[in-house]
Parts: sequence; C-alpha cells; structure tokens
Amino acid sequence: MQTFDTGAVAWADRSDYWRDAISQTFIPLECAFADGDHQGRITSGVWQDLRISEIACSAQNVSRRRRGADNHPDNLILLSVVSQGTTSVAQAGQQVSLTAGEFGLYDTRQPYQLHLEGESRQHVVQIPVEHLWQRLGKTDRLLACVFGSQHPLVPYLQMLLANLMALPDSLPQQYAAMLYDQLLSLVSSIISDQYRTTRNQNGSWHGLLFQIKIMINSHLAEQSLSASTVAANFNISPRYLARLFQKEGTSFGRYLLSQRLEKSAQALRSPLNSHTQVSEIAWRNGFSDMSWFSREFRSRFGCSPTDYRQGHQLTLAE
Repeated sequence: MQTFDTGAVAWADRSDYWRDAISQTFIPLECAFADGDHQGRITSGVWQDLRISEIACSAQNVSRRRRGADNHPDNLILLSVVSQGTTSVAQAGQQVSLTAGEFGLYDTRQPYQLHLEGESRQHVVQIPVEHLWQRLGKTDRLLACVFGSQHPLVPYLQMLLANLMALPDSLPQQYAAMLYDQLLSLVSSIISDQYRTTRNQNGSWHGLLFQIKIMINSHLAEQSLSASTVAANFNISPRYLARLFQKEGTSFGRYLLSQRLEKSAQALRSPLNSHTQVSEIAWRNGFSDMSWFSREFRSRFGCSPTDYRQGHQLTLAE
C-alpha cells in the first residue's frame, strides 16, 4: 500500500507535491487546488490487475491535456466512485456532475477535466480499456456519464471497494483475480441496468446488447449456447441479434468464441488450476472439440494452451 499526504510536507510545497502524487498514482496530470486548504491524501493498492486508490482532498481542478494523452498513451479507463462531495467530469463534449453514490468513467487516452468541489472523497479504479470492452463493447458512449443513481447495488459496490482497500499487499494472485472479476461484473451490471432503462424509455439498443453480453458471459460453459437460444431469452429474432453485434463490428459467434478463449486463458494463468488438465479447462468454458480449441487458442495467443500455461508459470516464478 502506498500513501501520499500533503500534511507531511511544508505548506509552500503542497501544490507541487500533490501534482506529483496524482501523476505517479495515475497518469501525468495538471492539478491545482481551488481554495486555500491545500489538503490531500491518496492511499493506493495494487494486486495484479486490481489497482484501486482512495482519495480525500479539498477543492481542486485536474486536467489531462492533449499533449499528455498523446505522449503517454496509457490504455486505461478510470472509474471514479464518489462517496463525499461533488466531482464534475468533462470529456468528449460531455459534462456531468457526480455526487455521493454515483460513479463515472473517463478515458486516459483523451483529454479530460475534473473539478472537485469542496471536501471530497472517492475511490478510483484503473481498468485496462480492453477489460471493459470485453464486457460492454465500445466504451466511447460511456464516458462522462452518471451511473449508479439510486441503484440498489451501489452500496455493495462502495462496501466492496472499502474492503478491497484493506487487503494485504501479499494477497495471492488467484484471489486478486477473483476479486477483480467480481468488481468488473458488479460495475458492468449497474451500467447495463441503466442502459436497459434508457432503452425502455427511448428505444436505445445499447442496454439490450449489454444485457445480452452479460447473459453470454454467465453461460459460457453451456455448449448448447447459441444465437437462437440467446435471442429467445430476450424475445428477439436471431436476425435482430445479429444486427446488434454488427453495430459493434463483430458477430455473435466471434464474440462468444472470444469470451470463451479469454476465460480459458484466465483459467490457464490461475495457480488454482495448475493441476487441471487443459482439456478440462476447455470443456468448462464451452469447448467440446479439443483440436478446434487448440487451433483457435493458438490463433488468438500465438502459442498452444500448454505453452501458454508454462510461459505464465515461468513468469510468476521469476
């Protein structure tokens, strides 16, 4: 766990200290206190892909400029979950205000501005773009939006984040992976529910596709999963289902295969499965033909499943 606290430095040095702390924790940013308090504290933990920070600070303005985004192309989405105060987010022509119990997303590959009003507290999670893309598709339309307003799962999300910050630094990798997956599933469900409500109100297809992806990801082990069964579950035609995936430049079959391969790779990386046969892992993720699984896995990851597992085990041992 790493902590930065302006209370530990002289008043005259706090602005520079805080700007460096923010940039070291996240990405290169411009930051300026907006009042005379100049108070800030960041506590951060990193457990493999699970990267969470808790920030408590006085009013300030934060900006990610175009030059910074171009020179440091971090492929990260930042998830801000506000527990105190108001945080305004501006990106990609959108501007919203987040209050306690709400969260928003902003993309570090693009310029953005944050304005934290008064005393504020929030958790910020750093998420690789591809991890959200796998669950929700393209993320552009999710930027600078308000999520979680009065959603029944938000208190659980806040509790989960608080508990994650109490994890020991030595948490085994397999447990960190499980908790990270749980966090992403929870966030994705809240976002999907909000888009489903929007769809019911104005006919948007985004919420429906989110729901479909969540169902697919929950039933990857079922070898009978097909476009027809998924379409029937949502009372739509297989043709309309195909059109939904076409809007994101893919197909039902390609998406299903991609998710099954990713879950298989995740299982092969996990120490919990170090003695599980590759064929068993493939079967658990919906593959009934080992030769096809091996061929598709090699095409996706550039090596056989066995070599992939051994390579990852060697990396962990170093």
